[in-house]
Parts: sequence; structure tokens; C-alpha cells
Amino acid sequence: MQINAPEEYSILGLLKSRSMHGYEMFQQLEQGTLGQIIRLEMSQMYGLLKKLEKLGYIETTQETLGARPPRKIHSLTPSGDAVLQAWLTRPVEKPRDIRIVFLIKLYFVQKFLPHRIDEIINGEIAACNNFLHHLESKRRANTSAEDAFFDHVVLRSRIHQTHALLEWMHELQKELQATHAL
Repeated sequence: MQINAPEEYSILGLLKSRSMHGYEMFQQLEQGTLGQIIRLEMSQMYGLLKKLEKLGYIETTQETLGARPPRKIHSLTPSGDAVLQAWLTRPVEKPRDIRIVFLIKLYFVQKFLPHRIDEIINGEIAACNNFLHHLESKRRANTSAEDAFFDHVVLRSRIHQTHALLEWMHELQKELQATHAL
């Protein structure tokens, strides 16, 4: 069992800020900027918390408040922090994942590693350029299969999407450089 869903990393990122209970994390995801990127049901949240605890990335303690039933408070462990840090600094390999995974990474990088934001964006641009070169070489390899027309349409769509993502990331770079110049 390993961690691979963006929602799992989002939970680790929230807990890096401070310890909290599941419903509080759920509210932050639902009502904050991250809620515009990912959707998570309450039952999924509790399932992910159990998984992360089983992996040793978070630890849980009980908190009692007066006559109320005790609630579980979750905290990030050093192991969980190391997994989060490694994930944040690793580029997203496939452009289709940029829309969700890269935006989540960028959200937490600007909070916890602001001095590395340029490096993270540059790494992502390099990964997208590598993927674009891969797509372009596939296009040049032209196939004579029955589905050649549809294969061509799909490949061209992916190439155009990757170009658009690169253009957006270059704009983002310029915005950040302008912000740093102030």
C-alpha cells in the first residue's frame, strides 16, 4: 500500500500547517482554494486518514472536550513530512495531471517552500517540454493502422494541450518574476 492520490497529499499538506480533526480538514478542502481543484466526500476523507495513519504518515490522538464525545486529532509525522516534501519537488510527468496535481503542489509550495517556487515551475516546464518532444516524435513516426485518422486527431489534441500548458506556465513565470521585482 502506498500513497498516490492528490487528495492524500492534500491532507498531508493541510496537516503540515497544524494538527486538526477530520471535519476541520474537510471544511478547509471544501471551502478553500483546494476545493476548486479536488472534490472529496467526508467518507473518503476518513478512509484516507486511516490509510495515512496505517502508513505512518500521520498520527492520531484523542481529544476530549467537556461532555462531548472525544474526537481524533491528526498530526503529520516526520515520515509524512518527508513524503510530502519529496512529492512537492517532483515534477508532474503527464500534462493531463497538471490541472489537478500541479496546482495542488503549487498551492503547498507557495506556503511551505516559497524560495523554491521558480525551481518547481522550471522543472514542470522541462517535464512538459520532454513530453511534447515525445508526442512530436510519435507524430513523425506516422502509422498506417486502421485507426490512423483517430490516432492523429488524439495526438494533435494532446500536442495542442501541451503547448497551451507551456504557454500558461511561461505566463505564470513572468507574473512571479514581476512580483519578485516589486
